[in-house]
Amino acid sequence: MARPGGASGRFARLVQKYPTLRHILVLVSGTAIAQIVAFAASLITARLFTPEVFGQFAIYGSLTAIAITVASLRLDMTIMLPERDDDARRIASIATISNIAVAASASLLALLLHDVVLRIYDSAALATWLPLAGLTIFFVAQVNVLQYWFNRKTDYRTISVNRVQQMIGSAGGQVLFGALGMRSLLGLQLGTLLGQAFAFVNLRRKSRDLMHEVSEETPSRRELVRRYRKMPLLNLPNALIDGIRLNGIPLLIGLVALGAVGQFNMAWRILQAPIGLINSAISQVFFQKLARVQPGDMYRLVRATMIRSLLIATVPFGLIYLTAPWLFLLLLGPQWDMAGDIARALTPWLAMQLVTSPISTVFVVTENQGWLLVFSVFFAGIPLGLLYFAPWPLLTTLTVLGFAMALMLVILLGMALAAARRFDTRPRECEVDNDQ
Repeated sequence: MARPGGASGRFARLVQKYPTLRHILVLVSGTAIAQIVAFAASLITARLFTPEVFGQFAIYGSLTAIAITVASLRLDMTIMLPERDDDARRIASIATISNIAVAASASLLALLLHDVVLRIYDSAALATWLPLAGLTIFFVAQVNVLQYWFNRKTDYRTISVNRVQQMIGSAGGQVLFGALGMRSLLGLQLGTLLGQAFAFVNLRRKSRDLMHEVSEETPSRRELVRRYRKMPLLNLPNALIDGIRLNGIPLLIGLVALGAVGQFNMAWRILQAPIGLINSAISQVFFQKLARVQPGDMYRLVRATMIRSLLIATVPFGLIYLTAPWLFLLLLGPQWDMAGDIARALTPWLAMQLVTSPISTVFVVTENQGWLLVFSVFFAGIPLGLLYFAPWPLLTTLTVLGFAMALMLVILLGMALAAARRFDTRPRECEVDNDQ
């Protein structure tokens, strides 16, 4: 019988030999469809909504993103760590309670601070509709919890399909409301919420095994929080600082002009297409593998992931840097005249972000969250300080910012390798002989 030949045969054997590659391909396929949908929708919504409306939506998105960062106290990531599923189920319930509390508090706070928001950003629409933030926070944070459960089960197909459902729902909803004439902040919000709610309902329906009753010997919520206290005590501040750094940029630009932050937000959204195509897929599979790695194997795994990600990032981001200014005008129209130049300025930073994102969980697994906390303080202070104090025009400031952040991420790569090498000095756990 002839052996399968050709490129397809070799590829099939390669995927069969390396399960991690198969998992990545499953996630990449779903993410690819989601990013294609998002990119296509951006070309339409860029002509339906003005830069000022996108600026309002960017402020809304930045504020909700910061809240989502802290919503589950980072205990959603902890679902991956226990050996027993019942422990993971109870951790998921803790994260859910926290998500509900943070979402409700955010909406209440937005109502109370209506006049403050109006005074800072001079936008009645933003001040009026910001209380919808609670719904966004809950849907997104809870989808994160559920995805970690499916990640634990290595059910990457469900994650992939859900990602496509969310993007199609959100992008389609924005186009729909814009086409119907609701070309305001509320139109963008309702369109996005449509996809987020759709993704949550579908993922919740498929996660019935997560809702099973736990056994009596399962540790209490208090005991599990105490066991994994480093997540809220160390990893949460890291994530919060990182969230403030990333989302503080559009919040500061918005103080100058909502149109300018709209241009920035459009450039960021378009650049997320090549990043989102690969980044989250590699990160989730890498984290699942990392959580099970034995001392002695960590450094090799981390280094190989870095090299692979760097090779993947070189071509698409090189092309973006060369073509962004004229390409954005061609695709989005003349009202987005600044977006292409901003995209070029951000390219070095985002290219390195693609390289570092998969290995960021190294500090969690190796229990070196303190290292990441120190780095996060500087990594947040540099961009916010540059934007606030730099005497240059916005575009010049963003160009300097892009290269400065890329350099900082090179430093993070060195820290991840050091953490991995330190982990490898630990004694290996005793392995059970399966033949006995």
